[in-house]
Amino acid sequence: MRAKNSRRLNAEELRVYDWKYPDEGALPQGPTKDGYFARKKAIKLYFEGATESEIKKQADIGLSQTIRLIKERCLLVHRDGEVWGWRALVPWERINSYQRKHKINVDKFGQGAVGALNTVLNQHPALREKFLKRILSAGSQNRISVSKRNKQGHWQWFLGELRVLRYETENKWPFNTKNMGYVSVCRFVKSVLDENPESAALVVGGPDNKKKMLTGDGTDRPVHLLFQRVEMDAHKTDGRFSVMIPQPTGGYVQKIVHRLWVVVILEVTSRAVLGYHFSMRKEVSKVDVLRALKMALTKSKRLPITFGDHAYYPKANLPSAVSEKFVGACWDEISVDGSLAETCKHVKQVLKDVVGSDLLEPENSFAVRRSKDDRPFIETFFRTLGQRGFQKLSNMTSGKPSDKGGRDPDEVALTSQFQLEYAAELLAVLSQLQRHPSFKSWRPLAARLSRIPHDVSRAITTLR
Repeated sequence: MRAKNSRRLNAEELRVYDWKYPDEGALPQGPTKDGYFARKKAIKLYFEGATESEIKKQADIGLSQTIRLIKERCLLVHRDGEVWGWRALVPWERINSYQRKHKINVDKFGQGAVGALNTVLNQHPALREKFLKRILSAGSQNRISVSKRNKQGHWQWFLGELRVLRYETENKWPFNTKNMGYVSVCRFVKSVLDENPESAALVVGGPDNKKKMLTGDGTDRPVHLLFQRVEMDAHKTDGRFSVMIPQPTGGYVQKIVHRLWVVVILEVTSRAVLGYHFSMRKEVSKVDVLRALKMALTKSKRLPITFGDHAYYPKANLPSAVSEKFVGACWDEISVDGSLAETCKHVKQVLKDVVGSDLLEPENSFAVRRSKDDRPFIETFFRTLGQRGFQKLSNMTSGKPSDKGGRDPDEVALTSQFQLEYAAELLAVLSQLQRHPSFKSWRPLAARLSRIPHDVSRAITTLR
Protein backbone atom coordinates (compact mmCIF):
# COMPACT_ATOMS: atom_id res chain seq x y z
CA MET A 1 0.00 0.00 0.00
CA ARG A 2 1.41 3.39 -1.06
CA ALA A 3 1.96 5.98 1.70
CA LYS A 4 0.32 9.42 1.65
CA ASN A 5 3.62 11.26 1.19
CA SER A 6 4.52 9.13 -1.83
CA ARG A 7 2.29 11.15 -4.17
CA ARG A 8 4.22 11.99 -7.31
CA LEU A 9 5.26 15.64 -7.58
CA ASN A 10 3.56 17.59 -10.35
CA ALA A 11 5.59 19.72 -12.79
CA GLU A 12 2.73 22.19 -13.27
CA GLU A 13 2.33 22.78 -9.55
CA LEU A 14 6.06 23.32 -9.13
CA ARG A 15 6.17 25.64 -12.20
CA VAL A 16 9.11 23.72 -13.62
CA TYR A 17 8.82 25.67 -16.88
CA ASP A 18 9.96 28.79 -14.97
CA TRP A 19 13.07 27.19 -13.47
CA LYS A 20 16.31 28.94 -14.37
CA TYR A 21 19.15 27.11 -16.10
CA PRO A 22 22.89 27.37 -15.44
CA ASP A 23 25.24 28.13 -18.31
CA GLU A 24 25.31 24.56 -19.57
CA GLY A 25 27.84 25.29 -22.28
CA ALA A 26 30.33 26.63 -19.74
CA LEU A 27 30.25 23.55 -17.50
CA PRO A 28 33.66 21.83 -17.41
CA GLN A 29 33.98 18.52 -19.19
CA GLY A 30 34.07 15.49 -16.93
CA PRO A 31 32.19 14.56 -13.76
CA THR A 32 30.64 18.02 -13.34
CA LYS A 33 29.00 18.14 -16.76
CA ASP A 34 28.09 14.44 -16.82
CA GLY A 35 26.63 14.61 -13.32
CA TYR A 36 24.51 17.68 -14.14
CA PHE A 37 22.93 16.19 -17.26
CA ALA A 38 22.34 12.85 -15.52
CA ARG A 39 20.45 14.59 -12.71
CA LYS A 40 18.53 16.70 -15.20
CA LYS A 41 17.52 13.65 -17.21
CA ALA A 42 16.39 11.80 -14.08
CA ILE A 43 14.15 14.66 -12.99
CA LYS A 44 12.65 15.07 -16.46
CA LEU A 45 11.92 11.34 -16.63
CA TYR A 46 10.30 11.57 -13.21
CA PHE A 47 7.98 14.38 -14.27
CA GLU A 48 7.13 12.46 -17.45
CA GLY A 49 5.90 9.58 -15.31
CA ALA A 50 8.75 7.12 -15.77
CA THR A 51 9.09 4.24 -13.33
CA GLU A 52 11.95 3.79 -10.91
CA SER A 53 13.56 1.12 -13.08
CA GLU A 54 13.37 3.33 -16.19
CA ILE A 55 14.97 6.27 -14.36
CA LYS A 56 17.67 3.99 -12.99
CA LYS A 57 18.37 2.51 -16.40
CA GLN A 58 18.55 5.79 -18.36
CA ALA A 59 20.04 8.17 -15.78
CA ASP A 60 21.72 5.78 -13.34
CA ILE A 61 19.99 7.58 -10.46
CA GLY A 62 17.46 6.04 -8.08
CA LEU A 63 13.93 7.34 -7.53
CA SER A 64 14.52 8.39 -3.92
CA GLN A 65 17.63 10.34 -4.88
CA THR A 66 15.71 12.05 -7.68
CA ILE A 67 13.00 13.18 -5.28
CA ARG A 68 15.61 14.45 -2.82
CA LEU A 69 17.24 16.48 -5.62
CA ILE A 70 13.90 18.15 -6.29
CA LYS A 71 12.89 18.80 -2.70
CA GLU A 72 16.24 19.49 -1.07
CA ARG A 73 17.94 21.38 -3.88
CA CYS A 74 15.76 22.53 -6.78
CA LEU A 75 12.94 23.93 -4.62
CA LEU A 76 15.18 25.86 -2.24
CA VAL A 77 15.06 29.63 -2.56
CA HIS A 78 18.02 31.29 -4.26
CA ARG A 79 19.33 34.63 -3.02
CA ASP A 80 17.71 36.28 -6.08
CA GLY A 81 14.30 35.41 -4.63
CA GLU A 82 13.47 32.56 -7.02
CA VAL A 83 13.88 28.82 -6.57
CA TRP A 84 17.22 27.31 -7.51
CA GLY A 85 15.62 25.18 -10.23
CA TRP A 86 17.97 23.48 -12.67
CA ARG A 87 20.89 25.52 -11.29
CA ALA A 88 20.88 23.37 -8.16
CA LEU A 89 21.76 20.25 -10.15
CA VAL A 90 25.35 21.29 -10.81
CA PRO A 91 27.50 18.88 -8.76
CA TRP A 92 29.30 20.44 -5.79
CA GLU A 93 27.32 23.67 -6.17
CA ARG A 94 26.85 25.15 -2.69
CA ILE A 95 23.20 26.13 -2.39
CA ASN A 96 23.26 27.01 1.29
CA SER A 97 25.77 29.17 3.11
CA TYR A 98 28.01 27.36 5.55
CA GLN A 99 26.50 27.08 9.03
CA ARG A 100 28.94 26.35 11.82
CA LYS A 101 27.70 23.70 14.30
CA HIS A 102 30.54 23.70 16.81
CA LYS A 103 31.99 26.36 19.06
CA ILE A 104 34.73 28.50 17.50
CA ASN A 105 38.07 27.15 18.69
CA VAL A 106 41.12 28.47 16.86
CA ASP A 107 44.23 26.28 17.25
CA LYS A 108 47.85 27.40 17.36
CA PHE A 109 48.09 27.17 13.57
CA GLY A 110 45.15 29.56 13.08
CA GLN A 111 42.81 26.81 11.92
CA GLY A 112 39.27 26.09 13.09
CA ALA A 113 37.50 29.38 12.34
CA VAL A 114 35.53 28.38 9.22
CA GLY A 115 32.17 30.15 9.21
CA ALA A 116 33.10 32.22 12.26
CA LEU A 117 31.87 35.54 10.84
CA ASN A 118 28.47 34.14 9.93
CA THR A 119 28.22 32.57 13.40
CA VAL A 120 28.96 35.89 15.11
CA LEU A 121 26.40 37.71 12.97
CA ASN A 122 23.80 35.02 13.69
CA GLN A 123 24.37 35.52 17.41
CA HIS A 124 23.86 39.28 17.05
CA PRO A 125 21.05 39.98 14.52
CA ALA A 126 21.12 43.71 15.31
CA LEU A 127 24.83 43.81 14.43
CA ARG A 128 24.16 42.01 11.14
CA GLU A 129 21.44 44.48 10.20
CA LYS A 130 23.63 47.43 11.13
CA PHE A 131 26.57 46.02 9.16
CA LEU A 132 24.45 45.40 6.05
CA LYS A 133 23.06 48.93 6.22
CA ARG A 134 26.57 50.34 6.45
CA ILE A 135 27.85 48.30 3.48
CA LEU A 136 24.94 49.31 1.22
CA SER A 137 24.94 52.96 2.28
CA ALA A 138 26.29 55.44 -0.29
CA GLY A 139 26.00 58.48 1.97
CA SER A 140 23.66 61.44 1.74
CA GLN A 141 23.52 63.63 -1.35
CA ASN A 142 22.20 66.65 0.58
CA ARG A 143 24.42 66.83 3.65
CA ILE A 144 27.96 66.01 4.77
CA SER A 145 28.54 62.27 5.03
CA VAL A 146 31.05 59.61 4.08
CA SER A 147 30.33 58.71 0.47
CA LYS A 148 32.82 55.90 -0.11
CA ARG A 149 33.91 53.32 2.42
CA ASN A 150 36.62 50.79 1.58
CA LYS A 151 36.84 47.27 2.92
CA GLN A 152 39.46 48.21 5.48
CA GLY A 153 37.11 50.84 6.88
CA HIS A 154 34.33 48.25 7.18
CA TRP A 155 36.74 45.88 8.93
CA GLN A 156 37.86 48.49 11.45
CA TRP A 157 34.24 49.45 12.17
CA PHE A 158 33.34 45.77 12.68
CA LEU A 159 36.21 45.30 15.16
CA GLY A 160 35.03 48.38 17.06
CA GLU A 161 31.52 46.95 17.36
CA LEU A 162 32.91 43.64 18.65
CA ARG A 163 35.04 45.47 21.22
CA VAL A 164 31.85 47.01 22.60
CA LEU A 165 30.52 43.45 22.96
CA ARG A 166 33.71 42.54 24.93
CA TYR A 167 35.01 40.15 22.27
CA GLU A 168 38.54 41.51 22.63
CA THR A 169 38.70 41.30 26.41
CA GLU A 170 37.38 37.72 26.29
CA ASN A 171 39.85 36.82 23.51
CA LYS A 172 37.13 35.65 21.14
CA TRP A 173 37.24 35.47 17.36
CA PRO A 174 38.53 37.43 15.50
CA PHE A 175 40.87 38.85 18.15
CA ASN A 176 42.51 35.44 18.63
CA THR A 177 43.64 35.20 15.01
CA LYS A 178 46.61 36.69 13.16
CA ASN A 179 44.73 38.85 10.61
CA MET A 180 41.82 39.52 12.99
CA GLY A 181 39.18 38.37 10.51
CA TYR A 182 40.16 40.82 7.76
CA VAL A 183 39.80 38.31 4.91
CA SER A 184 36.42 37.10 6.19
CA VAL A 185 35.06 40.64 6.41
CA CYS A 186 36.30 41.45 2.89
CA ARG A 187 34.57 38.37 1.49
CA PHE A 188 31.37 39.23 3.33
CA VAL A 189 31.37 42.80 1.98
CA LYS A 190 31.92 41.52 -1.56
CA SER A 191 29.10 38.97 -1.28
CA VAL A 192 26.68 41.62 0.02
CA LEU A 193 27.49 43.96 -2.88
CA ASP A 194 27.19 41.10 -5.40
CA GLU A 195 23.71 40.27 -4.11
CA ASN A 196 22.59 43.91 -4.32
CA PRO A 197 23.83 45.15 -7.72
CA GLU A 198 21.75 48.34 -7.77
CA SER A 199 22.96 49.46 -4.36
CA ALA A 200 26.49 48.36 -5.25
CA ALA A 201 26.42 50.56 -8.35
CA LEU A 202 25.50 53.55 -6.18
CA VAL A 203 28.14 52.72 -3.55
CA VAL A 204 30.97 52.12 -6.01
CA GLY A 205 30.26 54.66 -8.75
CA GLY A 206 27.80 57.14 -7.31
CA PRO A 207 24.52 58.41 -8.85
CA ASP A 208 25.86 58.38 -12.42
CA ASN A 209 26.80 54.72 -12.15
CA LYS A 210 23.40 53.85 -10.70
CA LYS A 211 21.68 55.52 -13.65
CA LYS A 212 23.28 52.90 -15.89
CA MET A 213 21.14 50.33 -14.08
CA LEU A 214 17.99 52.30 -14.85
CA THR A 215 18.22 52.43 -18.63
CA GLY A 216 15.42 51.05 -20.74
CA ASP A 217 15.13 47.39 -21.60
CA GLY A 218 16.20 48.02 -25.21
CA THR A 219 13.07 46.46 -26.75
CA ASP A 220 13.01 48.87 -29.70
CA ARG A 221 16.62 49.90 -29.58
CA PRO A 222 18.36 47.69 -32.20
CA VAL A 223 18.90 49.47 -35.52
CA HIS A 224 19.94 47.64 -38.69
CA LEU A 225 18.91 49.96 -41.52
CA LEU A 226 20.68 53.03 -42.82
CA PHE A 227 18.92 56.25 -41.81
CA GLN A 228 16.52 54.37 -39.55
CA ARG A 229 17.58 56.41 -36.52
CA VAL A 230 19.79 59.39 -35.80
CA GLU A 231 20.96 60.83 -32.49
CA MET A 232 21.07 64.55 -31.78
CA ASP A 233 22.56 66.34 -28.82
CA ALA A 234 24.15 69.64 -27.83
CA HIS A 235 27.65 69.85 -26.39
CA LYS A 236 29.25 72.82 -24.64
CA THR A 237 32.93 73.21 -25.42
CA ASP A 238 35.02 74.09 -22.37
CA GLY A 239 37.06 76.88 -23.88
CA ARG A 240 37.50 80.56 -24.58
CA PHE A 241 37.23 81.98 -28.08
CA SER A 242 37.24 85.48 -29.49
CA VAL A 243 35.20 87.40 -32.04
CA MET A 244 36.80 90.28 -33.93
CA ILE A 245 34.29 93.17 -34.00
CA PRO A 246 35.03 95.89 -36.59
CA GLN A 247 34.99 99.49 -35.31
CA PRO A 248 33.62 102.58 -37.13
CA THR A 249 36.95 104.35 -36.69
CA GLY A 250 38.86 101.40 -38.11
CA GLY A 251 40.48 98.33 -36.68
CA TYR A 252 38.95 95.55 -34.61
CA VAL A 253 38.10 94.91 -30.98
CA GLN A 254 38.21 91.39 -29.57
CA LYS A 255 35.20 90.05 -27.70
CA ILE A 256 35.59 86.91 -25.58
CA VAL A 257 33.02 84.15 -26.18
CA HIS A 258 32.56 82.33 -22.90
CA ARG A 259 30.06 79.74 -24.02
CA LEU A 260 30.09 77.88 -27.32
CA TRP A 261 27.55 75.15 -28.07
CA VAL A 262 27.69 72.67 -30.91
CA VAL A 263 24.54 70.80 -31.99
CA VAL A 264 25.37 67.56 -33.83
CA ILE A 265 23.18 65.05 -35.71
CA LEU A 266 24.76 61.60 -36.05
CA GLU A 267 23.47 58.59 -38.01
CA VAL A 268 23.46 55.44 -35.86
CA THR A 269 24.27 52.70 -38.39
CA SER A 270 27.23 54.36 -40.13
CA ARG A 271 28.24 56.61 -37.18
CA ALA A 272 28.36 59.43 -39.73
CA VAL A 273 27.85 63.06 -38.76
CA LEU A 274 25.04 64.37 -40.97
CA GLY A 275 25.05 67.98 -39.83
CA TYR A 276 26.00 70.36 -37.04
CA HIS A 277 25.69 73.97 -35.97
CA PHE A 278 27.72 76.29 -33.73
CA SER A 279 25.79 78.47 -31.31
CA MET A 280 27.02 81.35 -29.12
CA ARG A 281 23.74 81.57 -27.19
CA LYS A 282 23.49 81.09 -23.46
CA GLU A 283 21.35 77.99 -24.10
CA VAL A 284 20.53 76.07 -27.26
CA SER A 285 17.38 77.33 -28.98
CA LYS A 286 15.00 75.94 -31.60
CA VAL A 287 16.75 78.09 -34.21
CA ASP A 288 20.03 76.26 -33.54
CA VAL A 289 18.28 72.89 -33.91
CA LEU A 290 16.64 73.96 -37.19
CA ARG A 291 19.99 75.10 -38.60
CA ALA A 292 21.58 71.77 -37.74
CA LEU A 293 18.66 70.00 -39.43
CA LYS A 294 19.08 72.20 -42.52
CA MET A 295 22.76 71.28 -42.82
CA ALA A 296 21.93 67.57 -42.47
CA LEU A 297 19.36 67.72 -45.28
CA THR A 298 21.21 69.90 -47.80
CA LYS A 299 24.38 69.37 -49.78
CA SER A 300 27.48 69.85 -47.69
CA LYS A 301 30.57 71.74 -48.83
CA ARG A 302 34.01 71.53 -47.37
CA LEU A 303 34.90 74.49 -45.21
CA PRO A 304 38.16 76.15 -46.29
CA ILE A 305 40.88 75.53 -43.70
CA THR A 306 43.33 78.26 -42.77
CA PHE A 307 45.47 76.46 -40.20
CA GLY A 308 46.95 73.84 -42.53
CA ASP A 309 47.24 72.65 -46.10
CA HIS A 310 46.53 68.99 -45.40
CA ALA A 311 43.99 69.10 -42.58
CA TYR A 312 41.37 66.88 -44.21
CA TYR A 313 41.94 63.18 -44.69
CA PRO A 314 41.77 62.07 -48.34
CA LYS A 315 38.14 61.50 -49.44
CA ALA A 316 36.82 62.28 -45.96
CA ASN A 317 33.60 64.22 -46.03
CA LEU A 318 30.01 64.34 -44.82
CA PRO A 319 27.59 61.89 -46.50
CA SER A 320 25.80 64.58 -48.52
CA ALA A 321 29.14 65.54 -50.07
CA VAL A 322 30.16 61.94 -50.77
CA SER A 323 27.18 61.24 -53.02
CA GLU A 324 24.19 63.14 -54.35
CA LYS A 325 22.02 60.23 -53.18
CA PHE A 326 22.49 61.37 -49.59
CA VAL A 327 21.24 64.91 -50.26
CA GLY A 328 17.80 65.22 -48.71
CA ALA A 329 17.98 61.73 -47.21
CA CYS A 330 15.62 61.72 -44.22
CA TRP A 331 15.39 59.41 -41.25
CA ASP A 332 12.63 57.62 -39.38
CA GLU A 333 13.53 58.47 -35.77
CA ILE A 334 15.59 61.07 -33.98
CA SER A 335 16.71 60.38 -30.40
CA VAL A 336 17.38 63.24 -27.97
CA ASP A 337 17.96 63.54 -24.25
CA GLY A 338 15.67 65.16 -21.73
CA SER A 339 17.20 68.64 -21.81
CA LEU A 340 17.24 68.95 -25.61
CA ALA A 341 13.77 67.39 -25.79
CA GLU A 342 12.29 70.56 -24.29
CA THR A 343 13.81 72.57 -27.13
CA CYS A 344 12.84 70.02 -29.77
CA LYS A 345 9.17 70.20 -28.77
CA HIS A 346 9.03 73.50 -30.67
CA VAL A 347 10.30 71.79 -33.85
CA LYS A 348 8.49 68.49 -33.35
CA GLN A 349 5.90 69.27 -36.01
CA VAL A 350 8.62 70.42 -38.40
CA LEU A 351 10.40 67.09 -37.94
CA LYS A 352 7.17 65.24 -38.70
CA ASP A 353 6.09 67.31 -41.70
CA VAL A 354 9.43 67.93 -43.41
CA VAL A 355 11.63 65.01 -42.36
CA GLY A 356 8.93 62.44 -41.56
CA SER A 357 10.74 61.62 -38.31
CA ASP A 358 9.40 60.66 -34.91
CA LEU A 359 10.95 62.37 -31.89
CA LEU A 360 12.23 59.84 -29.33
CA GLU A 361 12.40 61.45 -25.90
CA PRO A 362 12.25 60.12 -22.31
CA GLU A 363 8.46 60.51 -22.26
CA ASN A 364 7.72 58.22 -25.21
CA SER A 365 10.70 55.88 -25.66
CA PHE A 366 13.31 53.73 -23.97
CA ALA A 367 15.41 56.76 -23.11
CA VAL A 368 16.01 57.78 -19.50
CA ARG A 369 16.56 61.42 -18.62
CA ARG A 370 20.26 62.33 -18.36
CA SER A 371 21.41 58.80 -19.17
CA LYS A 372 24.37 58.70 -21.54
CA ASP A 373 23.84 55.03 -22.27
CA ASP A 374 20.65 55.63 -24.28
CA ARG A 375 22.53 57.67 -26.91
CA PRO A 376 25.94 55.96 -26.86
CA PHE A 377 27.11 57.01 -30.31
CA ILE A 378 26.63 60.76 -30.00
CA GLU A 379 28.11 60.68 -26.48
CA THR A 380 31.15 58.79 -27.78
CA PHE A 381 31.54 61.34 -30.56
CA PHE A 382 31.48 64.24 -28.09
CA ARG A 383 34.01 62.48 -25.86
CA THR A 384 36.29 61.91 -28.84
CA LEU A 385 35.74 65.47 -30.02
CA GLY A 386 37.01 66.75 -26.70
CA GLN A 387 39.86 64.32 -26.03
CA ARG A 388 41.27 64.34 -29.57
CA GLY A 389 40.43 67.91 -30.46
CA PHE A 390 39.39 70.86 -28.37
CA GLN A 391 40.77 69.77 -25.00
CA LYS A 392 44.29 69.64 -26.44
CA LEU A 393 44.26 73.40 -27.00
CA SER A 394 45.69 75.85 -24.47
CA ASN A 395 42.57 78.04 -24.48
CA MET A 396 40.47 75.25 -22.95
CA THR A 397 39.17 75.75 -19.41
CA SER A 398 38.78 71.97 -18.77
CA GLY A 399 36.73 70.52 -15.95
CA LYS A 400 39.37 70.90 -13.21
CA PRO A 401 41.43 73.96 -12.29
CA SER A 402 44.51 71.72 -12.07
CA ASP A 403 44.14 70.81 -15.77
CA LYS A 404 44.87 74.42 -16.77
CA GLY A 405 48.49 74.02 -15.63
CA GLY A 406 48.67 77.67 -14.54
CA ARG A 407 47.36 78.94 -17.89
CA ASP A 408 44.78 81.70 -18.27
CA PRO A 409 42.40 80.61 -21.08
CA ASP A 410 41.03 84.16 -21.47
CA GLU A 411 44.52 85.58 -21.90
CA VAL A 412 45.43 82.80 -24.34
CA ALA A 413 42.36 83.50 -26.46
CA LEU A 414 43.11 87.25 -26.59
CA THR A 415 46.83 86.90 -27.21
CA SER A 416 46.57 84.19 -29.86
CA GLN A 417 43.38 85.69 -31.35
CA PHE A 418 41.86 82.20 -31.50
CA GLN A 419 38.67 83.20 -33.26
CA LEU A 420 35.35 81.43 -33.49
CA GLU A 421 36.05 80.65 -37.15
CA TYR A 422 39.08 78.55 -36.16
CA ALA A 423 36.90 76.45 -33.85
CA ALA A 424 34.45 75.91 -36.71
CA GLU A 425 37.30 74.74 -38.95
CA LEU A 426 38.52 72.30 -36.30
CA LEU A 427 35.01 70.89 -35.91
CA ALA A 428 34.67 70.56 -39.69
CA VAL A 429 37.79 68.37 -39.81
CA LEU A 430 36.92 66.23 -36.79
CA SER A 431 33.29 65.70 -37.83
CA GLN A 432 34.41 64.00 -41.06
CA LEU A 433 36.47 61.37 -39.28
CA GLN A 434 35.25 58.30 -37.43
CA ARG A 435 37.16 55.73 -35.45
CA HIS A 436 36.83 52.27 -36.95
CA PRO A 437 36.13 49.79 -34.08
CA SER A 438 38.18 46.95 -35.51
CA PHE A 439 41.35 48.90 -36.31
CA LYS A 440 41.28 51.33 -33.36
CA SER A 441 42.54 54.11 -35.58
CA TRP A 442 41.20 57.08 -37.50
CA ARG A 443 40.07 56.55 -41.06
CA PRO A 444 38.01 58.53 -43.57
CA LEU A 445 34.28 58.34 -43.22
CA ALA A 446 33.99 57.79 -46.97
CA ALA A 447 35.66 54.39 -46.58
CA ARG A 448 32.88 53.29 -44.22
CA LEU A 449 30.11 54.71 -46.38
CA SER A 450 31.47 52.86 -49.42
CA ARG A 451 30.60 49.55 -47.69
CA ILE A 452 26.96 50.60 -47.27
CA PRO A 453 24.61 50.13 -50.26
CA HIS A 454 23.76 53.49 -51.78
CA ASP A 455 20.22 52.35 -52.54
CA VAL A 456 18.54 54.45 -49.90
CA SER A 457 15.59 55.45 -52.04
CA ARG A 458 13.15 54.66 -49.23
CA ALA A 459 14.67 57.50 -47.22
CA ILE A 460 15.07 60.06 -50.02
CA THR A 461 12.36 62.68 -49.88
CA THR A 462 11.84 66.10 -51.36
CA LEU A 463 12.21 69.01 -48.97
CA ARG A 464 9.02 71.00 -48.58
